Amino acid sequence: MAGRNPSIVVVGAGVAGLSAAKKLKEYGFNDVTVLEASEKVGGRVATATLGNTCVDTGAQYIHGASEKNPIYCLLKKSGVLNQVPEMGTEAFYSNNGHKVDADFARRAYEAGEGIIQYRGFNTGKSLGEHYAEKTQGVIDSLQDNDKKMRMQSVFALVGKDMLIDVGASDLHRISLDSWQYYINMGDSLNIAGFMFQLVDLLLEGFPKECLLLKREVSKIKWDGTFSVAPSLTPPPHDEPLPAHTEAASDEKVRQYPVCVVCENGEEILADHVIVTISLGCLKAQASSLFIPSLPTEKMEVIDKLCFGNIAKIFLEYEEAFWENEVGSISLIYEDDTPASVSTNKMQWIKNMQYFSVLRPKERFGNILIGWCPGDIADLTETMPDNELSTAITDHLKMFFGHSNIPQPKSILCTKWRSNKFVKGSYAFLPVGVDVQVMDMLAQPLTGSRCPDEDLQVLFAGEATMKTLYGTVQGALLSGHREADRLAAHYKKTAAPTSTTSLDKQN
Repeated sequence: MAGRNPSIVVVGAGVAGLSAAKKLKEYGFNDVTVLEASEKVGGRVATATLGNTCVDTGAQYIHGASEKNPIYCLLKKSGVLNQVPEMGTEAFYSNNGHKVDADFARRAYEAGEGIIQYRGFNTGKSLGEHYAEKTQGVIDSLQDNDKKMRMQSVFALVGKDMLIDVGASDLHRISLDSWQYYINMGDSLNIAGFMFQLVDLLLEGFPKECLLLKREVSKIKWDGTFSVAPSLTPPPHDEPLPAHTEAASDEKVRQYPVCVVCENGEEILADHVIVTISLGCLKAQASSLFIPSLPTEKMEVIDKLCFGNIAKIFLEYEEAFWENEVGSISLIYEDDTPASVSTNKMQWIKNMQYFSVLRPKERFGNILIGWCPGDIADLTETMPDNELSTAITDHLKMFFGHSNIPQPKSILCTKWRSNKFVKGSYAFLPVGVDVQVMDMLAQPLTGSRCPDEDLQVLFAGEATMKTLYGTVQGALLSGHREADRLAAHYKKTAAPTSTTSLDKQN
C-alpha cells in the first residue's frame, strides 16, 4: 500500500467514531467514510423533545470539569460552558414523609463517597463487600442509636446512587478494582441541555457526503482480497455500490483487505475499518459480524465485560412542587442498610431515589429527571407511561408527606437497552475480571492471509479505555488513539490542528 491513499471506514457515528474521523481528516487522510446505523449521529450523546424544550436522553455530565479533560476544553472554548447554570441545592426526604437535615445528609454522604470511591489494587473483592464492611465500621463507632440509623440510611443512598453511576444492579457484582487505572480529571459538571453541542463541534468541517446514515452493518469481511477497478466511476453515496468479488489477476484492479457489507446490500471496500459500536452491540453481534471470526481472546473479553443500563425518566409539570433553588432531590429509606443495596424488580420503585431538576426554569420549565439503574432501568423501558407516572407520583407523595403532588403533564422514559444500535449505557467491570482486558479489546486485528495489510480492523469506544471507560472523554480519546495509530502507520507527522487534540493517552 506504499504511496497509496488509503480508504478508511468508520463504523458508528457516536463520539468515538466522529472523533476518529475528524482527526483522520486533520492528519490528511481524505478517503474517510463514516457509517451510522440509525437516522441520527451522536450515539449515546442524544436528545429528544419534551414539551417545548430539548432534553439530553444520553450523556449530560462532564466527568472531570478541568483542563485535563478534552470534552471540557472543547466545550469551554466554544463558549457552551458559559451558559451552564448553577447546580442548585440538594434536598433530602425520608420515607416517613419529612425533610432530612441537609447538612447532616451531605456530611454523611461525603463520608460514604470517600469509602465507595476506594481504588482497589488486585484485591479480587467486590465493591459491595468492601462498602458494607467499611461503612459498618463507621456505624459501629457511633454511640447514638438514632444517629447510627440515620447514618446507615444515607450510606445506603450512596450505594444506590453508585448503581446509577455504574449502570449495574448489585454492588456485589462490581469489581473493587474497577478504577485501578482510572484517570480522575476532577469533579463532575452537569451540563443538561448542552451536551449535544459536542456532536456539532465534532462534525464541523467533516464532509456531509462522507457521513452515511441508516447504514446498518451486517458483516465485516477482513483478511481478504476484495477488488474494484479504479477506472469505474463510483456511484453517489446514497446509491448502493456494486457487489465486489474476490480479486482478479488484472494488474489495474485495486485490492482491499476489508469489505464492509450493509443490511441494504451495499458493499464498501476499505484498507482499514475502525469499529466503534458499543460493547452491548459487540456482545450481541460479534460472533456473527466478523468474517473470519474474532480471535478467541477478544471474544472472551467481550463476554467477560459487563454492559450496564441507566434509565432517565423525564417528568414535566405545570408547576413545580419543589423549592425554587433545589437542583436535586434524594429519597432516603430509613430501614435501608449498605449491605442491602441491590435492585429488586418486585420493588422497583425503591430504586427511584434520585431526581435531578432541569435548570434554569426559564429554559426548561418544570422538569424532573428520575434516574434508575441496571435491571430496574430495563424494566421501566417496558412499562406504559401512565403506569410509570402513577407509581412515581405516589412514591413522591410518600416522601414529601403530602397528597397534592400532581401527575406530570408529560413523561418520557429513555430506552437504551431496547435500542438495537446501543443495547445499554456503558461498560463496567465485574468481580474477577482484570480491567487490563480492555487493552485486549482495543487491539487491532492481525491478518494471516494478508500479513502486509496491517491494521485492517481497529477498535474504539469507551469500553476500550481502561483509564476512562464509561465517560464521553473516554470515547473521544479512544477515537483519537486509533487515528493516531493509522497516522503512525503511514508516517504522517503533521501535527493535527484540532481543538480536541490532546497529548496521546492510553
